[in-house]
Amino acid sequence: MEHHSPDVSGNPYPYAPHNAPAIFFTVAFACSGLFHLFQCFHYSCFKLTALLSFCCAVETASLATRVYGASHPDDAQAYTASTLLVYLAPPAFQLANFLILGRLFHFVPYFAPMHPSRMFATFASIAFIIELLTATGVAFLSNRSLPDMSLQRGDSMTKASLILQILVAALFSILAGIFHRCCRTGSTDSPRAVRPLMVLYASFALILARTIYRLVEQFNTPLGPYPTDPSSLSAAVRYEWYFYVFDALLLLFNSVLWNIWHPRRFLPESNVRYLAQDGKTELKGPGWKDTRSLTETFMDPFAALTARGGHQRPFWEHNGYKLKRRR
Repeated sequence: MEHHSPDVSGNPYPYAPHNAPAIFFTVAFACSGLFHLFQCFHYSCFKLTALLSFCCAVETASLATRVYGASHPDDAQAYTASTLLVYLAPPAFQLANFLILGRLFHFVPYFAPMHPSRMFATFASIAFIIELLTATGVAFLSNRSLPDMSLQRGDSMTKASLILQILVAALFSILAGIFHRCCRTGSTDSPRAVRPLMVLYASFALILARTIYRLVEQFNTPLGPYPTDPSSLSAAVRYEWYFYVFDALLLLFNSVLWNIWHPRRFLPESNVRYLAQDGKTELKGPGWKDTRSLTETFMDPFAALTARGGHQRPFWEHNGYKLKRRR
């Protein structure tokens, strides 16, 4: 039986978009985002997880715009807005994860590989660069009638932003892996520290899978107008379900993951409260302070020179608890 592709002439997508899945994910992200907002009030943790609500709002706006654009294929601005928003949410989800990882470093400070606040500031700067590359690249690519040079520039920027997101995931794996290993060897693998770390691993894996899909799609998407024969396109570009499974669904799982295993179920409200070296007692300290200059922290982000005259004072060394190493 011969398969006939739907008529996509005049459509900005290489397929005829369906409204039903877009409406479902619009409602799903809106519900997850509202629940995140409720949890911010319930746990008094706006500084920790408000970014998750923002990410859901971006996803909701993207998919709602996609619903509108499916019924108005001639509205180029709707297509541009939907495409831009759907690319902006994942880096923000990554940044939210680093904020949670930083709170874990505050909670178990003696195993943190770098200063938590400095870590967040560093990755916030990287996220800003990623978002800037994404916004500029998508702005070029969404108008396929532009000259080839402009389209190539947009393609390069979009690919660079996706590759940067993969590198960020690799850096997370290094930092989280060092922290996790120290917790295990130091007999401080308390469920309050390990469980949110497991959720972080799962969250970054979901975002990484989505990013790899987007990178594969980008490398297989032709510049300029789509060919009249859709069968010449890669399956990742040609079929709409790839987007819903490998982008929308993965990010929805990521958001719901934090709805279920909210970090405040395991971590204290204040970042000055930390876990003693026995892995059970929660203490209140002065908070992690780093009096080094910005230049020093930039040159030595992991505080490798601390033991040789650095300015950082490990307040946890005089709390009456000793760290026990596993043999």
